[in-house]
Amino acid sequence: MAPSRGARPNPPRCEAPPVQLHTPVGGENVYGFQIGDSCWFDRAEVEGNAAPGRIVAELLEVGIKPTIKIDEPATRSLCTQWDRLMPLICLGERCWYVVARGIGRGGVSKNRRVLAELQHTRPAPSIRPINSENSRTVSWSDLEVLNEMDAKSLEHLQGISEQQLARLLAAAAKEGCSISDVSPPVESQPRQPRGQRRAPSDRDRSQKLGRLCGTPGCALSDFHLGPCSTESNERKRR
Repeated sequence: MAPSRGARPNPPRCEAPPVQLHTPVGGENVYGFQIGDSCWFDRAEVEGNAAPGRIVAELLEVGIKPTIKIDEPATRSLCTQWDRLMPLICLGERCWYVVARGIGRGGVSKNRRVLAELQHTRPAPSIRPINSENSRTVSWSDLEVLNEMDAKSLEHLQGISEQQLARLLAAAAKEGCSISDVSPPVESQPRQPRGQRRAPSDRDRSQKLGRLCGTPGCALSDFHLGPCSTESNERKRR
């Protein structure tokens, strides 16, 4: 049907441009930091007279740009960017998970904590306590970095199972001491049932008596009576 005279044609429809999500300059709070959390602060290129590297900072404000408190070279607050802040604990590392906080005698803080492994850092930290298959989402303020002594002690205990390590940590917490002050558990050898004891060999007998025979391959003690064990084995073969 032809349009009538004087009628204006319908203008073509203009589709709205797609919304493009851009990461703001300086990054976002991808680790889910909250006020009071401690983190690493990369201070390279912040000030010309500041030594490059990273230092521990505390979050004072969260928003588009975070505000932190640093103690080097002097205690002061600083407005920075999210891409300069990183967790103190790396993915896969072990750390302390504070289950309950308390105060002991003399006003000293006494927290109940368990050893855990950091499994996720984004969008919030997730940990798995040792000797457990379940993971849980926590806050960064509930996690504590292992000190140098605890880290070295756990490095020496790599050969034991998580169940044994949990018992060792429980014993250390009960005694109120560190991990290095508790001796690792020693597994006892399983006892053989009665009537199935292994008969002692010639080498076992010779070791109890003292030095072995000087003949190559002989497992008997020195100055033994009779032929060497190698000769008796050859006779049995014949």
